[in-house]
Amino acid sequence: MSRVTVLAESCKGVEDCGLCLEECPADVFEPAGQSNARGYLPAFAAREDACTGCEACMRICPDFAVIVKAKRSSGKEVGDA
Repeated sequence: MSRVTVLAESCKGVEDCGLCLEECPADVFEPAGQSNARGYLPAFAAREDACTGCEACMRICPDFAVIVKAKRSSGKEVGDA
C-alpha cells in the first residue's frame, strides 16, 4: 500500500486536467467535494487503500500536485528513519 497526497491548491482540477483519474489503473481518484482557492475542483485520493504504488498519477501530473509514497511492510513510509 502507498500513501497518496493531492496538493489541492496546486491541482488544475478534474475538469481542466483530470490526467490522474484517467491514468490510474486502480481507480484511486475522484473529484474532491469542494473547489480550491483558484476555483478548480481538484482530484482526491478517495480509494488510497487500492493504490498499487505504480506512480503513474505522479509522473503524468503537469502541476506536480500528486505525491505517492510507498510504505514498507512495517508501515513506515520509504525514506523515513
